[in-house]
Amino acid sequence: MRLRWCLVLALSFLLMTSTALADDGDDDADDDDEKILGIDAEGLGDVALYFLIATLSIAIWKPSFKWLRKNGPKLFNTEPRPFKKKLGVFNRRFMKVHNWLGVIAAVVGTAHGFVLEWHWTLWAGMAGIWILIFSGSLMQWKWPPKEFRKGARLLHMQRALSIIAIVLLYVGHGIVD
Repeated sequence: MRLRWCLVLALSFLLMTSTALADDGDDDADDDDEKILGIDAEGLGDVALYFLIATLSIAIWKPSFKWLRKNGPKLFNTEPRPFKKKLGVFNRRFMKVHNWLGVIAAVVGTAHGFVLEWHWTLWAGMAGIWILIFSGSLMQWKWPPKEFRKGARLLHMQRALSIIAIVLLYVGHGIVD
């Protein structure tokens, strides 16, 4: 309980502090930015951010899914069995999209970091994202023993690692910007 409050206080403090630095007004320097396959490396960071936000939409979907399984048939005035079957199919498709969006966000974000020579806080946050991706993939594969997959599920499902990774990425971008 104490750790949770410390994380809430630290996150609140970080959100209240300003991370934007004043621009020196030299817009010509932006023309020489690094590029990956003709794409501005700064733009890759924006793309990675949007994919990360889409991936994290699971934090809204999972409680909604549980609530819909319980209350959906009454809410939509349908038979419970077909409704739950359709909801289950949608959930499986959502999870596949969640997996692919996470991998794309991590790959694009890592490429963004390689080109722009990141600060260590950004690399630590990216390592956290890759740990989440690896543990999520272990949950999908059938070859590890069941106990191993259970541990991967516990690692992947905890919110603390996600929050720490996002805070490190946020703080690191405040440092390098």
